[in-house]
Amino acid sequence: MADLLDIAPSTAVDTVTIGGHRIEVRGLHGDAIASIASRFPNLVALLVGGDNVVPRLIGQFGSAIGPIIAAGCGHLGEERYEQRASTLAVEDQFKLVTTIYRLTFPNGLAAFLQAMTSLTAGAADEEQKVVKIRLKKLPSVSPPSSDEASRQAMQ
Repeated sequence: MADLLDIAPSTAVDTVTIGGHRIEVRGLHGDAIASIASRFPNLVALLVGGDNVVPRLIGQFGSAIGPIIAAGCGHLGEERYEQRASTLAVEDQFKLVTTIYRLTFPNGLAAFLQAMTSLTAGAADEEQKVVKIRLKKLPSVSPPSSDEASRQAMQ
């Protein structure tokens, strides 16, 4: 049986060639996704769904592309790398982002969102379950007392 430490280093890695330089790119982990999602909530809302997403996605993606590329290249939250990634040619940004996307969501974003939805839907279902309790009077475990031996209760 494998241990967590056996599988953790197996993160998928790919290289992207830009301007004759090979750049190592990795998929984003949970902490990187959470960091980017908290910085760019409008981008997350667009990815979750809706009609005519592509034009709105392009509008929101501009400010997030530098941080996404920097995180995919191992520099999460490092402003210098985010700034440099933001100034790359659009074609180069696209190469990097599509590689990061493919490594982060190997089964596609829809499969990831479906899994997240089923996880949260399961929690919502649990909260809404109705529990019925039947009360049944149990016989007393102490022997019955006579009226004469019992003290009067104050009223």
